[in-house]
Amino acid sequence: MSASNWSRVDNINYGSGVGPTFPELVANVSEVLQVAQLSYISIPSPGGSSNINSSTFLNVSQIANRLLCSPGSDITAAVMIHGTNTLAETAFGVDLTFQCNKPFIVTAAMRPDTYVSPDGRANFYQAVAAAVSPDTVGRGGLISLNDRLTSIFYSTKLDANTPDTFKSLEQGNVGVFLAGQPYYYFDAALPTGRPYFDISTTTVLPSVITLYGHQGFDASLMYAAVANGAKGLVILGAGAASLSSTATAAATDLYARGIPVVAAPRPITGAGVPGITPGPVIKSGYVGGDQARVMLQLAINAGYSLDQIRDLFEAPLRKAVYGPWANQLFYGIVSNPDHIF
Repeated sequence: MSASNWSRVDNINYGSGVGPTFPELVANVSEVLQVAQLSYISIPSPGGSSNINSSTFLNVSQIANRLLCSPGSDITAAVMIHGTNTLAETAFGVDLTFQCNKPFIVTAAMRPDTYVSPDGRANFYQAVAAAVSPDTVGRGGLISLNDRLTSIFYSTKLDANTPDTFKSLEQGNVGVFLAGQPYYYFDAALPTGRPYFDISTTTVLPSVITLYGHQGFDASLMYAAVANGAKGLVILGAGAASLSSTATAAATDLYARGIPVVAAPRPITGAGVPGITPGPVIKSGYVGGDQARVMLQLAINAGYSLDQIRDLFEAPLRKAVYGPWANQLFYGIVSNPDHIF
């Protein structure tokens, strides 16, 4: 949570001011001490969350696993306060590597703490309230902002400026805050296809580069990324993750060399649906581009084969779309054993 040196109504050019320390934040929201006993660990990120890399979520995850998931741990939950610019990536990485079902809540602020009406203080209180609620257990990681709770697995930042920014448009909110307390719309459940990766001994994740698909896309960028050390690629494809013919040809060549290429939808919402027959371009399903890069990093780090990486991304939608008998009939799957789902 940051601050502004300019004005109490500045919510644009902030960051140069000194934001509140954690003890100062607690002092500003002393009601939180009626909800939980708190301790904190500070992980510096000079220059803000735009300068963060995957080592941050590895660090956070390893600390959280050690403190919360070790046998005999009496810590109820963890709350991570993070800059909003890359919050979705860090949160997703921790969510996929957190090995127990205790609550992991991520919160932030879109307005500086010096603003006439800062949102960070309310977000902090609500995040702690959600973390200690027994109803939060077993839901996977959640983002708590602006009176709402969403699943980390499906959430992304939609607006560069306004407080009501982290949303999962298609999947919706899992809960809301009333009088500072969480109310969940559904019983606890995990997102479909949410995997777990053990990173207890990992220090560095392999490089995965994201490229933006557009008219006239230069497929040589794919080779350049691999030549520069990328072990996998994510391409934001037009529409439902469609790639150009030159990008598809490059992906086919790279696949033969053992380099996975995942195509994620360029639109904020919607799915990259896999084709009837598996091919060299792996579709991301409902995993967005930012999250697909992190998940591919974790899969490569875990030693997944190309087929296992395809199943990781495509299996849930393959089962839903090509599994039913009626669809197998009109897609011709029943007469062609090469079609798998």
